Amino acid sequence: MIRTTCIITFLLIFYNCFSQFEKDKFYSGKAITLRTNPFSFFQSDAGIMIGVNYRWRQRWSATIDPKFIFYSVHSPATNTGSRNPLGIRLKTDIRYHIRNVFLASGVVLGYTSKKTTAEFGVNCVGGNCAYYTLQEYTEIKKEAGGAIKLGFTGPIRKNNENWKLELYTGIGVSFFDFQENGIPAGGSFVRPPTHENGLGTMDEDEPNVMIPFGLIITYRIK
Repeated sequence: MIRTTCIITFLLIFYNCFSQFEKDKFYSGKAITLRTNPFSFFQSDAGIMIGVNYRWRQRWSATIDPKFIFYSVHSPATNTGSRNPLGIRLKTDIRYHIRNVFLASGVVLGYTSKKTTAEFGVNCVGGNCAYYTLQEYTEIKKEAGGAIKLGFTGPIRKNNENWKLELYTGIGVSFFDFQENGIPAGGSFVRPPTHENGLGTMDEDEPNVMIPFGLIITYRIK
């Protein structure tokens, strides 16, 4: 539902952006713009995103968007207990602007940790274990990747150029590394953990194709 809403909004703003070409003076010079993603609370690793864009030339700008992660919208599949993560996901890019359209190339870095509980077999030999135990452990996820994006901007209200909407989509690749700390000595998972991001399984140390898509609300402060 969220993706459908974003696509419809994307098309509406696409039309509005091109209809505003001659009127829009928002990006005619240097500008500092605050940014937030209203859907960041509904993503797989959810939290609050507050970023900034600096426009130093008519054609060029740079963006940094940190998201502070503090809960997950997905329930556990292979373990029990709390899966609320804590961490940060940082996206940054360099943009080339053509009127209300921009092309961007950027990187993404992420680090999250979460405590969860799973069942372990201890001192297992040939499928037979001395005993089983439920124990809490810490799962750490690291991400590094990059993407290219195409986006559009348009005013929320025609009589106020400070507030704008931005929509973008693109394609990229991310690499993930997962670590488990606090596993009992001699223990192994009864059901090995799986790693999902809401769109599918994330493969460790292999390229994962990502389709970035977002709706951003921006406010010019300078």
